[in-house]
Amino acid sequence: MGRPASKSPKSEALTIRLDPKTRFILDYMARFKGQTITTVVERAILAAAANTVISRPDDYGDHNITWQDLWDVSEGVRALEVSKVPELIPTFEEERRLSFVFNHWPFFYASEKKQTYLNHYIDVLWPRIDEFIQLHDDMKRQDYYAAGNAMVEALKAAKLQPPKWPVEPTRPTPEKSGGNFSRDLDDDIPF
Repeated sequence: MGRPASKSPKSEALTIRLDPKTRFILDYMARFKGQTITTVVERAILAAAANTVISRPDDYGDHNITWQDLWDVSEGVRALEVSKVPELIPTFEEERRLSFVFNHWPFFYASEKKQTYLNHYIDVLWPRIDEFIQLHDDMKRQDYYAAGNAMVEALKAAKLQPPKWPVEPTRPTPEKSGGNFSRDLDDDIPF
């Protein structure tokens, strides 16, 4: 028999220092709205975040980024999305992880275009991402594919079918010939 359904517990505790005036205002707002102090703070954060927009000009006008564009249930996806936004000043470690993920894209993305995440892989691999990066750094001179092979084993241990690794390079398609004549216009003039 399963456990009875209940509200999901809060996962993080936040300790803040407030002066007496700010604490009074917080209590006032909670009483006035009939909410807990936590709910008042959460909603104030959501309201502030809704007004925090990163604007980027592109070919089609302005492209705005908000926290909703970066949010994902998967911690790894969230971390990767944040590390792609220069305005959020990614750390060296975040940039290093992003570079590793780009180089080992079959474990994180559905295609080489890197547009769609593979959440089921990321959820398994992300808790060990720094371990895989360190393995890559330590072994790349002897076995460049060692970190990828370790990720293959981690996915197999999770009963997931891993991607084909290493990735076989795609061969450029030869251009079709238009026949046995030269494309140089001077060659086709008989005089």
